[in-house]
Amino acid sequence: MSWFLEIMEKNREKIASMALGNFRGQTKKYYGMHTLDVISSEVSSTLGMLISCLKGSSRTMIIENWERIGRDSSSHDYSLSEIPDIPGALKNAIWHVVCEECERENKRFIDVIDSMMEVDSLLNECWAAMVESYFSARDIEFMTKSAKMEALISLARVLSAEKDTRKVYSYIAEKLADICGLTRCTLLIVGKDGVPRPVASNYPDSVRILKSLPDEKLKAFLDVVSGSEFSIISKGMPPKPDIKDALRAYGGLPLLVIPIRTGEKTLGILLLDEKKESEFSKERIELAKAAAEHAALVLEKNELLLEVDSRIRQMAAINVVAKSVSDELGLKEQLETLLNIASTILKGSGAIIFFPEEMFSHLRVAASVGDVEASDEGALNRVAQWVFENKEAICLDCETASMRFDNLSLGRKACAASPLMVRDKPVGVMVVVRDEREGSFDHTDLEVFSNFASQAAVAIENTQLYERLQNTYLGIIASLAAAIEARDPYTVGHSARVTKYAIAIAEAMGLTVEEIEEIRLAGLLHDLGKIGIPDHVLNKPGPLSEDEFMLIKTHPALSMRIIEPLPHLGNIMPIIYNHHERFNGGGYAEGKAGDEIPLGARIIAVADAFEAMTSDRPYRPALSKEEAMAELRKGAGSQFDPEVVEVFLSLLEETSTALPE
Repeated sequence: MSWFLEIMEKNREKIASMALGNFRGQTKKYYGMHTLDVISSEVSSTLGMLISCLKGSSRTMIIENWERIGRDSSSHDYSLSEIPDIPGALKNAIWHVVCEECERENKRFIDVIDSMMEVDSLLNECWAAMVESYFSARDIEFMTKSAKMEALISLARVLSAEKDTRKVYSYIAEKLADICGLTRCTLLIVGKDGVPRPVASNYPDSVRILKSLPDEKLKAFLDVVSGSEFSIISKGMPPKPDIKDALRAYGGLPLLVIPIRTGEKTLGILLLDEKKESEFSKERIELAKAAAEHAALVLEKNELLLEVDSRIRQMAAINVVAKSVSDELGLKEQLETLLNIASTILKGSGAIIFFPEEMFSHLRVAASVGDVEASDEGALNRVAQWVFENKEAICLDCETASMRFDNLSLGRKACAASPLMVRDKPVGVMVVVRDEREGSFDHTDLEVFSNFASQAAVAIENTQLYERLQNTYLGIIASLAAAIEARDPYTVGHSARVTKYAIAIAEAMGLTVEEIEEIRLAGLLHDLGKIGIPDHVLNKPGPLSEDEFMLIKTHPALSMRIIEPLPHLGNIMPIIYNHHERFNGGGYAEGKAGDEIPLGARIIAVADAFEAMTSDRPYRPALSKEEAMAELRKGAGSQFDPEVVEVFLSLLEETSTALPE
């Protein structure tokens, strides 16, 4: 809070000027006898008292000040809409200035959330105190029957305390009709695209009906209240043609339409009506407008929270994607990691990713996590196919899915789907699902998801490219290894058999999956360097000369040089380089002994020796299994690791499966 207060005090004049800018040129329209000088004085006064409260002073002075404003406004017979929303203007100005400072000083947005919430709570309390004193001072019989008044104040307090956006929507819709004495209340929220979409109603069917309307029909409700505080549509006042279809579907006349605004920005619309024919009284309209004022404050607060949450989730998504790349996960593990993160960020119950089949546009499941059943894949594949072809992210629930895609059923699930785009080309589709009882995905979710998907697409492409390059290089190396063995008919299949023995030993010794995979690769590639040894040395039927043996001893180092360009194979290089070391230190290339020799190399050494002894060579026929086992026992503790020999001999005695077929 000290850093936050420092920003506020340093930028006090800037905040006040920015807040006052909301009212310039509008005083005649909104505030009757209130001059801009009076508003400027109230802005400065409220900001000063706010800073004092944040430093620890009592809230009494600032609350009493706004109670006075409410009483004075009531005595001058101003409506609530004519009272300057100074707390709201200050909130926006403070948030704007703090965000600028955060970016300038490279601060994290999360560092100011708690402080901003305290500011938000205190300014909301000021406005609620003003409204309560405003109505308490009015001499309207309808208001002084305290039930309605208490309900309105209760609405303001509950809305200010509630942080769950969906609960706020539901509470507004359920309670507002009761407060105003009307039958039905439906709340529409204006999205970033300017379309008011239904989110809650005390008649659930009303939301379903309005959701079925196209965007242009819903926009007609905004036109009705453009430039006005409210509008009444009655049978005696025929509506404009562009709203007739919306009214026909929604039903109910007369209809009271009230905008939910902060400053010049329309956050939503309230539709209020009753089944019986009647006119809306002035008192009911005033109550509805007052409730809309409270709703505006809360929706603005939640919009601010969503913006902060969106930024934090987007930053978290980028960090996680970056980490998934740096961890050098395989493609399958990376996909599952990304799906788990996407599901967590969007509070989903599961996620699935689709890739196109090679040379075709048909999508196949590449990976899935969580609550995604095989029966879901068909429906989600259909959604994903549309997203892939149109390069557009969408969110659906069971109703919008059936409307957008004929006969498509998501069951009790909602889904959000985003294309994975790389250089304007879709390379796949990611889908997150959520049990519909947990609520549908909204446009904020979709924005966060699209941002995450764009980062994930780059990470996935990099991994795929890396694996393709790695597989290509490994394929070349394997071909080289096969070519080496093909030079000598006696050694064809040698590496494959050594690998089989080595894996059996490693599994019997309880090594990890990763260690066994390293030994598998090392076994296949351990003699790779022999490609640099002349044929007359490799295939010599008699004893090698000293110079020839020196050439043979270079093959581990040659293997290292061939493998070196593959960082992913870094762990197997010590195994290959040391597989001709002896347990007593008498081997090559460096004369290491005992535990100085990597365990993988000690295992390969035993497997390599046994395979060589049991195979025909130009200079001798193959030994029997029993003769080779006797040689291993003889060399245990000198040439070979005695523990590795003991494990391998036990395998050979127990079963013949360790021998090549």
